[in-house]
Amino acid sequence: MKFVISQKPEGAYQFSLKDSQGKQILWSPRYATKSQCRSGIEHLRQNLSESIEVDQWQTDSGRYLFHLRSNDGRLLAMSAPFSSKHECAHRMSEVREKICEAIEEDVTIVFQGY
Repeated sequence: MKFVISQKPEGAYQFSLKDSQGKQILWSPRYATKSQCRSGIEHLRQNLSESIEVDQWQTDSGRYLFHLRSNDGRLLAMSAPFSSKHECAHRMSEVREKICEAIEEDVTIVFQGY
């Protein structure tokens, strides 16, 4: 698994978590700074097994999602939609098991004047 940090056109930062095939499993809300984005990743790594709540549900289109929330209800990350409840549950387990081992890749671009 790999955390990928990117910068959005408006300047905000966001991370996504991808599996070994590069498929996006989940992504974060947007952060004002890269430092805040990295702190979000660390918070997930350190607290996922203990103090992060996971909620799961079926969308109107019949797909399944899960969200990772802090104890105070703040959204930490949301999953991609999955076609079955089984796949969603499998991905939740996979994230819990492998998130601490996930490497980090920063794909933000630093512009330098010429």
